[in-house]
Amino acid sequence: MYSLTHLLAILPLLVTLGGAQPVKTSFKREVPQEHSHEQFLTTVRASLNVNNPLGIKDVVFGLLGNAAASAGQGQVTDTDCLQQATADQAFTNAKAANDVAGMTAALIYRALERNTGAVGQASVLWSSTFLTNPSAAITQHQDPASANAAATNKQIVLELAKQIASIGGNPQDAIKSGTFAPGVIGDPTGAGKTCDVANDPTGCIFTQNLLVPDATPDEIDAAVSAAGLSNVASNSTSTASNLVSDACAANGTCSAGQRRRRALPTKRQNAGIDVGPCTDFSMTFAAGFDNRGAEESFEPTDTTNFAHGSALNPDIIAKFMCDTFVNQCAKSASTRDTCATVEADLLTKLNDGTLQKDQSYADAWLAGLESAFGITSTGTGSGSAAASSADASSAADDASTAAEDDCVDDTVPEDCEDDTSDDSTATTTSSTDAATAAVTAATTTAAAAATSDATTTAAAAAATGSVAVGTNVNTFTGALNGAQPVPVTFVGGERAFQVNGDTFVNKSAAIQRACSVQNNACADAFNSKKGTSSVADCNAQEQKCEAQSA
Repeated sequence: MYSLTHLLAILPLLVTLGGAQPVKTSFKREVPQEHSHEQFLTTVRASLNVNNPLGIKDVVFGLLGNAAASAGQGQVTDTDCLQQATADQAFTNAKAANDVAGMTAALIYRALERNTGAVGQASVLWSSTFLTNPSAAITQHQDPASANAAATNKQIVLELAKQIASIGGNPQDAIKSGTFAPGVIGDPTGAGKTCDVANDPTGCIFTQNLLVPDATPDEIDAAVSAAGLSNVASNSTSTASNLVSDACAANGTCSAGQRRRRALPTKRQNAGIDVGPCTDFSMTFAAGFDNRGAEESFEPTDTTNFAHGSALNPDIIAKFMCDTFVNQCAKSASTRDTCATVEADLLTKLNDGTLQKDQSYADAWLAGLESAFGITSTGTGSGSAAASSADASSAADDASTAAEDDCVDDTVPEDCEDDTSDDSTATTTSSTDAATAAVTAATTTAAAAATSDATTTAAAAAATGSVAVGTNVNTFTGALNGAQPVPVTFVGGERAFQVNGDTFVNKSAAIQRACSVQNNACADAFNSKKGTSSVADCNAQEQKCEAQSA
């Protein structure tokens, strides 16, 4: 794509050659020039410069052939990885800023064609994988004159479109990653059909109408739709139409069958999303958690799969739940990343005052995840720290298996839309059993809450008596890729354990957080070529960490 001579002659960002003039040379290849897709290089450069731990000199080096690229690869040890490493870091920085445009540009940059030595020569595909970002699913365009280039580049664009859609961008932007018309193999001039206009901020491939689309807009729409990523708006509308009606939800008149259907996941799950057993990803805002009395705080509704104590700051719970999707649940990095996008958006709203630390946050969290995942949570986060009438009602619904199964398996749409006729067919015995189950559930839940409070108090007392304040209770010593164990400090009081400033009631929850943080550092080191232990090794170490320190 670019020669080092040409690059050094024109790039103003290289300070030592800032005043040099372009030196036109002949290239035996058919690829874009360095300014052809300038808009994306500009955006990715800005994202990369926010945090550039590998010292990559500039984004343009990732698009060069290896001989030229090596001059700017910084600490990236494999030159073939430079384009991926650049895209990954830029994407990471943009995601941290909740910058969809920046993330989209990083994905498009990853798909841009790299330089090769001759017309028709394909560039080397990087065989390693970055774990954390959608850029891992994308490869660069190949020389349009190379073997099977049309089919290869079309698949690249369709995959790029799906990845852009997954982060909330416009999938049609994937077309912009395309290249020029193919050149003639063996052309001694190497002139090809490219362009190179240094002062065109958009990119001359666009302003001169030289880009050859690899796929049609309809093909992109079809690919995105097939992946369940059509768009957030249509997905939300579809989800709403499959759930209980607004009137039913508002006035509390939903039948048992309607409530049951609301608890079922929708069938429009977005590609790459896997929550495993963590199907209730709601957050509860209520008083009474962790002996807080009347003080209201946040806690995962499902404290079995999301084992975390309460927090006054909901972002602490949100970050933990996102980490749990990759550390537990289905161990899905894609799910974690999608969750983190929602978390970052809500944190921005907390910081600018458009969202408060109250029930509105819990509602926004659930709505955001359901929309981003394409899944309906099996819980809504309503209720309190103690048993509620909603819990009893839910128990009664679950006990009415005849009504539930009839609606779930029903082939008559009208019947399942309003299941009152089926609900009325339940026998007196099943109704009695349901009522009994409801009472039992309420009693059991209340007893469990009381037992939990007693256990927590006793545990805190025992810990205070046997462990000195300031002691690190994380006994794990493993340190793959140089990522050291994260301290879990005993600080005393009701929230007796602290990890990186966050406090926890239970030691096990604190240990899980510490092991998760270490695991992320271990994986990041591997992905940055700073360690040799694989991500799988890091995950195995995390399990050992939790087991030995529990």
